[in-house]
Amino acid sequence: MSGLLIRNAKVNGESGTSVLCEGGRIARIALDGSISSFEGNAIEANGGTMVPGFIDTHCHPFEFGWLKRSVDLRGTSNITGVRLRLSAGMQRARPGEWVTGMGWDQEAFPGRGMPTREDIDDLSRTNPVALSRVCGHIALLNSVAIQQLALEGKNGPEYERGADGSLTGIVKEEALAEVYSWIPRSVERSAADIQSVEAEAGRLGLTALHCIVSPEGYREELQALASLHAFGALSLRYRVYVPPEAIPYLKEGISDKLNDDLARINGVKIYADGSLGARTAALREPYSDDPTNSGMLRRKDSELEELVEKVDSIGYQALIHAIGDRAVEQAIGALSKVTGSGNPKRHRIEHASLLPKDLRSKMAKCGIRATVQPLFITSDTWAVDRLGEERANDLYPLASMLEDGIVASGSSDSPVESLSPVLGMWAAMTRGGMNPDECLNLNQALSLYTANAASNGFDDLSGTLEVGHPANLTVLDSDVEGMHPALFRKVGVLATVVEGAAVHSYGES
Repeated sequence: MSGLLIRNAKVNGESGTSVLCEGGRIARIALDGSISSFEGNAIEANGGTMVPGFIDTHCHPFEFGWLKRSVDLRGTSNITGVRLRLSAGMQRARPGEWVTGMGWDQEAFPGRGMPTREDIDDLSRTNPVALSRVCGHIALLNSVAIQQLALEGKNGPEYERGADGSLTGIVKEEALAEVYSWIPRSVERSAADIQSVEAEAGRLGLTALHCIVSPEGYREELQALASLHAFGALSLRYRVYVPPEAIPYLKEGISDKLNDDLARINGVKIYADGSLGARTAALREPYSDDPTNSGMLRRKDSELEELVEKVDSIGYQALIHAIGDRAVEQAIGALSKVTGSGNPKRHRIEHASLLPKDLRSKMAKCGIRATVQPLFITSDTWAVDRLGEERANDLYPLASMLEDGIVASGSSDSPVESLSPVLGMWAAMTRGGMNPDECLNLNQALSLYTANAASNGFDDLSGTLEVGHPANLTVLDSDVEGMHPALFRKVGVLATVVEGAAVHSYGES
């Protein structure tokens, strides 16, 4: 026989187990560890736990790849830090070239005030600049960008204005699409971006990514995926979700090129609102730290319902981005009209962040699924300020969602958060002290990134370790059974196996 053998792993609670992978499938599981007739590579697990391959069910790998070659502002704690990194990025830019970046967070700044174009204008009089907040729902533009895009005459809540009536440089939500549509793109650059992310994802134990492609670059991004797939250059599995704008493009043949077990277009991702960090998530009641503001719905109820009906009618899965409770309520209303009995197309709400009991009950009743981001819990240190203590108790209620019967899967929303499922599970189990009643146990946390994640992408067989199932596996470097949740963040990934091939390993022979 030939294939891949993993020796001395803890599998389904049994120590000393060997697993043989052949033809992309799990061919044999030997509880006593004895598999003699074997030719091929072997990995020594040293007693580490083997689990179904981790799946991130909501991430933006093209944006993450783009961030690697732009100005990374994550971790900056003041305007000076933003300016220093932007200045370094300017040194690499040609005259007139767009300079982009992502990752600033005003909540980390002294005074927690939004930056303005005056904070960065002096760094370039020739290069347009666009710097996205860490959430990706608002951006800071310099005056050159505002002039080039002719934004001074624009009106609406998407364009922030100061006391003197002039634009501050902050643009929000749908206005960002107009900004980023001006930035040059190419299939070659998109292909390089996705490949730059694959190595890191594999190292973190990820075997599959639910890839959200962008409204501005979906043509280049889909073509890049199709080209890499055709040449056998993808090492991970992809479940692809396109924006509504891309629906006509799918009929031009790209969906036929991305329609197998390695890379498949699964559905359409739709925005209902924005983010809590940007105060654009749509709330039933105003923000506690901004009583004049209840956030923004991106569409009218009838528009969202019509769009969901269209997605459902052409056979795709609908994913609705909804963070605030008002947006979640709107999303449930739209999805409930097409879920039928048991929601066979597995329509989902992405984030479902502020989810009081009445909305959880409605989701469960309609069989509406969810994708959650546990690391948001530990990152959103300002949550009580935004929502007040009472509402904050309904923020990211992971345990209650599972107990109510909602199929919830885990994700990173990378590059917003780390791609690491281990860190995601750690956050789900510890919650940084926020509402500890909602902490998950180890098996529940694992299910977010394994069984539930596989189910939410129509990959049910990849969610369990059984003979005959796809050999998509993650081997941890520790026996995690009984481990204290606080220690889980230190767990490493010994090997990542996709369709029977090791895409990451430090124990292979």
